Amino acid sequence: MSAAIPSAHASRPLTAMLQGSMKLAEAAAGAVAVSGLMAVLTLVRGLAGTDAWIFFFLVTKPLVDLTWRWKFFEAGEQDVNIQTVVGLLLLALNAIVFFRKVADRRLPRGVLAFLAAAIFSLVCSPSSVGLNELVRLFSGSLFFYTAGPLLANVWRFNRFAKSFLAITAIPIVLSFLQQARILPFDYWDWIDGWQIGRVSGTYPTPLNLIFLLIYAMPLAMYIAGSKHESRLAKKLAWVFLASASVAVAFTYHRAAYIVITLEFLGWLYLSGRKKAAAVFLAAMAGAAVLSFTWLRMFYGQALGDSGSIDGEFFRGRGLQWYLFLNSLYTSGPFHWIFGNGGSVMANLDPQATSVLSSDEPHNDFIRILHAYGMVGLALYLSILGQFYRKAVSMLRDPEVFPRSLARIVLLALVSVVLLSVTTEPMRYPSAVWYLFALSSGLYCVERPREPLSEAAGA
Repeated sequence: MSAAIPSAHASRPLTAMLQGSMKLAEAAAGAVAVSGLMAVLTLVRGLAGTDAWIFFFLVTKPLVDLTWRWKFFEAGEQDVNIQTVVGLLLLALNAIVFFRKVADRRLPRGVLAFLAAAIFSLVCSPSSVGLNELVRLFSGSLFFYTAGPLLANVWRFNRFAKSFLAITAIPIVLSFLQQARILPFDYWDWIDGWQIGRVSGTYPTPLNLIFLLIYAMPLAMYIAGSKHESRLAKKLAWVFLASASVAVAFTYHRAAYIVITLEFLGWLYLSGRKKAAAVFLAAMAGAAVLSFTWLRMFYGQALGDSGSIDGEFFRGRGLQWYLFLNSLYTSGPFHWIFGNGGSVMANLDPQATSVLSSDEPHNDFIRILHAYGMVGLALYLSILGQFYRKAVSMLRDPEVFPRSLARIVLLALVSVVLLSVTTEPMRYPSAVWYLFALSSGLYCVERPREPLSEAAGA
């Protein structure tokens, strides 16, 4: 006993020293965390003081989306990856810039009303899926209040367009490598009893590539026809258009064939080249006649044999539409008006093997109706209507650049609406970012009136 006492006394200073070291380490860790947080906040505030970050993220988004496999961890049943981090960073940057420029009255407040309705829906019906969708919606749609001044300047817009096309060329090259079997396909499908690989630019689905190209194609047509661009830039734009068209062909995406064709036709017609538009339309009609048998099989397979809303109509999408509308109907009158906060069907039968996905209605209008109710859908349609009216009105602008920007926005907007029938553009960040950013430029490109004295002296 007496021999053990000195040992116990001797261990007390060591224990106290260890405890002191642990407290010191905790304090140091806390200081590092606080310093790191302050550094991030300082960086965010510094970036928000310039619009260089808007240019950078809009241009590099196609590359960010290519990192979809790099998962860090899972939070609330949602994967956290580089796309998530970028989305949260952009949410913070866009919010800071918005509150700094909230007095800017050039931009309508319809987008804010839609976002407010989405927040209210999520608060009333919280879910991790709904929160994830809301973050993606906010991170992109707030570009409407921040990107306009950048894209309203013709020289900066041209630099953005060429940089965006250069970056988007990367997934197009990757699509050719997939078609050549050098890279594996990420998406497979059955067509006429044969399993085929569909190119996607190494994105998870061909849709990710299509949602970029509905903006890239009009931008390339703009650069190819610009009088202020070099011959090299114009030739590269034509190369991009040709390569992207071939890549679209190998996506085997039925709706994409239609919208990309309409974008070519619409650009020629709206540019005043009606004879060229007629020739292009005749060429497309001739190609359709020559490949009628294949097209009949290709599109007939999508419509199904019966033409009814069952498991075959639109390759199962008809059933998805019915199930989501039924899910909303059974939710009750309150949810009819304000939605369920997210795109997830409630009380789904786990034995329902015919359901494509419990969180994808495969129709953006039905998805928004289910998530944000009749209020949310009405506000969203009003936003599309505002963008459409603004673009159409600017087609008559006396200046070349505003007319060109109006054509780009109008063609992309029509493509988004058409794709919304069987897909969900507003759910994918890329489709949201560029729709709101480019539309913002329509409002900011307007020039202030000349002072009366200057006008009189002119």
